[in-house]
Amino acid sequence: MRKFLFLILLLAQNSFSQSYEKNAKCVRTKNLSEQQRLNQFPFSKSSQIKIISFKDNLEEVSGQGLIKHTHSIKLGKDVFNPELYNETATLTSEQINKLTDIIFNFTYKKMPYAAEDIKCYMPRNAVLFLDADNRIIGYLEICFSCKHFRSSDKRLSIGEYCSTKYDMLKSIFENVNIKYGISEIE
Repeated sequence: MRKFLFLILLLAQNSFSQSYEKNAKCVRTKNLSEQQRLNQFPFSKSSQIKIISFKDNLEEVSGQGLIKHTHSIKLGKDVFNPELYNETATLTSEQINKLTDIIFNFTYKKMPYAAEDIKCYMPRNAVLFLDADNRIIGYLEICFSCKHFRSSDKRLSIGEYCSTKYDMLKSIFENVNIKYGISEIE
């Protein structure tokens, strides 16, 4: 009898795991046009979008340097300074289109039954939104290790979670040769 119950539990767990993975998979669920996506904050207010990597100094716990830095940004006042970051890249209109498509048009296939494991939040990368005067007006701080983010504004997020969304976002960083936090960790 015990073996029979164990077998049923094992099959149920395997079925649950497969169902979760299938349901949580990223799929295109919306078809907002490029213009509709660009009309959303902060894209509508941005003249440039930069992606960056940020290395901590040796005395800091990994990820804490970027958190302190983004907390210190005075939105709409602080000018972007590339010397503060390990690597920087300016997104092209094609890359911005891809970024907004991922954020606004992709979500899970069906409501997942459970959330993925959460690891320590150690962000090393961010997306910075700049106005015409090169001032930072918003940011998305991203930890690709634990698949979490923090933003400067409640209107700004990575969109609805789905299991491969962070991989999709990571590909944008890879395409512009951002390595730290993407292919290099320490």
